[in-house]
Amino acid sequence: MKKIIVFINSMSAPGGIERVVSNLLAVWKDKYELTLLVKDDANDSFYEIPDRVKRASLNEPLALDMKDRSQRIRAVYGNAVKSHSKLKRFLKEHDYDYIYTTTSLNALEVYMADPSWRGKLVVSEHASAFAVNRVYKAIKRFVYPKAACISVPNKTDCAVYEGWGCRTMYIPHLFTFPAGEKNALDTKIALNVGRYTADKRQADLIRIWSSLKDRNGWKLWIVGKGEEEENLRRLISELGAEDSVELKGPTTAIADVYRQASLFLFSSWMEGFGMVLLEAMAFGIPCISYDCPSGPQDIVADGVNGYLVENNDKEGFAKRLQEYISGPEELRKRLGQQRYSS
Repeated sequence: MKKIIVFINSMSAPGGIERVVSNLLAVWKDKYELTLLVKDDANDSFYEIPDRVKRASLNEPLALDMKDRSQRIRAVYGNAVKSHSKLKRFLKEHDYDYIYTTTSLNALEVYMADPSWRGKLVVSEHASAFAVNRVYKAIKRFVYPKAACISVPNKTDCAVYEGWGCRTMYIPHLFTFPAGEKNALDTKIALNVGRYTADKRQADLIRIWSSLKDRNGWKLWIVGKGEEEENLRRLISELGAEDSVELKGPTTAIADVYRQASLFLFSSWMEGFGMVLLEAMAFGIPCISYDCPSGPQDIVADGVNGYLVENNDKEGFAKRLQEYISGPEELRKRLGQQRYSS
């Protein structure tokens, strides 16, 4: 049985990467000997971790202030320095076939810690290849071609990394929920799920929502948490949208939230995949999404299971949204029937 280390800074957050790792461990648990390696509390996970997965920690938590860029730069660098000797010791004391990382920085840490592990390094990409700054891009250009494999969840980015000479595999993320009974789509709830951050553009989504001429009794639920929460609440108040927009905190019972929705709205600036789009479609929920780099176009087929709108075309997004919530029930049913068609 192959032995694999899954290395991630933390599993405590209710984020997309953490969700992907949780799903992956659930599928891998019976096929491989797994160790989940984190930097903080090994027993602290927002998502479920199978009992068969061993847990380990470097005991060097990475604390980031998402409102302070300079603090984040210092914290990431300082944490990498402090973690280096601990990671080096851990790799020296363990014999595994592969180490699976979820960020370019974690991949670099493994690369620098132990040369003998470089051929065992598998990097899972979660961000768009077009979203990184020069420093992160330099790290990727340095490490990725030397890794055993790069797992990429969308076709656009696969082409980018193949152009760099990387051994790339196109592997879409696993389903969180099985494709069971579809929603009746008889509620008037539009849903957005994601961290409250500028990259997700929930502020733009709230403005678009508030600009609609007739919301026909529909409500917008935005599920998540993050550094932009205070600003989003202030914006809702300024627009007088308290009666139709609700910020909901993260929940482990997210399936119950999806079951109440009749529309999913995806407003991100860039996404490596868009896990929440796949989750929404598991319940037969039509999606309206910006055609941002790089993931949504692999999931949403325009006019088939939802709508793709040119990135940052707010008027186009508002038009599609108005058409949907004002349109006939037959439109919702037709789009909802075509989940996963792309």
